[in-house]
Amino acid sequence: MEKQYFGTDKNGNEIFKYTLTDEKGNSLSVLNYGATIQSLIITDKNGVKKDVVLGFDNLAQYEENADRTYFGAVCGRVANRIAGGEFYIEGQKYTLAINNGPNCLHGGIDGFDKKFFDLTDAEEDYMTFSTFSMDGEEGFPGNLSLSVKYTFKNSLLMIEYLATTTATCPVSLTNHTYFNLEGKGDILGHKLQLNSSFYMPVNDDTLATGIPTSVEGTHFDFRTEKVLGPAVKALTEIQPSAKGIDHHFFCDSAISEYRKFGTLTAGDDSLKMDIFTNQCGAQIYTGNWVPHMAAKDRMVDNYAGVAIETQFAPNNLNFSHLPNMLLKRGQQYYHKTGYRFYY
Repeated sequence: MEKQYFGTDKNGNEIFKYTLTDEKGNSLSVLNYGATIQSLIITDKNGVKKDVVLGFDNLAQYEENADRTYFGAVCGRVANRIAGGEFYIEGQKYTLAINNGPNCLHGGIDGFDKKFFDLTDAEEDYMTFSTFSMDGEEGFPGNLSLSVKYTFKNSLLMIEYLATTTATCPVSLTNHTYFNLEGKGDILGHKLQLNSSFYMPVNDDTLATGIPTSVEGTHFDFRTEKVLGPAVKALTEIQPSAKGIDHHFFCDSAISEYRKFGTLTAGDDSLKMDIFTNQCGAQIYTGNWVPHMAAKDRMVDNYAGVAIETQFAPNNLNFSHLPNMLLKRGQQYYHKTGYRFYY
């Protein structure tokens, strides 16, 4: 593992970039700021090494753009949106920070995406980062301890989350990496296949309605591989406020079982990525609001990458019929997601 100084954050913490390199010369770089995936170099079928994730090459950009992009960061305590920034546990109301229209998004103003993580364990093919969230932080109850383990070998990136709490609180973590398997341009030519027969509609604030809906006959039907561009265009016309795909898709198979969720393929067919998870589904976000800006060695804009954020169904605190994300004292939250690259 290589360690490289990356900067000092606004709180005075030294931030480092840690890099794992596999036997094929592919590499994964993670920051101890937000446990952020900063770079992922993969060799395609033409022998070209390319960085397949969006990110920045300096800390200042991560601190300045965190609220707009969340490039590569761990999001929580609760990924996605919570309606009105409030929820109830056993009749007690909890009020959260509002940072996305009228809602709380990705844990609030100072979520895990901005936290300092300690590197607590590492070997040649994995590294584990840990952090702590105090009772009342961003409005959430209980002291929460979190570790995130990244394993990278044989062209497989595995992310494992472990969390415990001292009081009942909602926990739904994700990683907000944006993938672009061509390493340039946009992802509108990429192809997506999902083992998902139901998705979650959203309102004009992009808040999940809580009503799982069949993909049959809709532009959300990715059960057979489909090019992203036409779907994004059609959905933008139907619901301009969403500007594309920013919806939760449910896995067809059993909750808690680690299984294949789908496949993303580069538009030029140079690289494929299978997605595996033990979560109930994933938020698919086609980078609809990525701003025009410099990101590492290129300029990015809307649709520069697609995020596949495995997690609990969004806003499920407000819907009793959806899988519950409450973690109790004495329980352990365990979430595993894998991304396998091949051609």
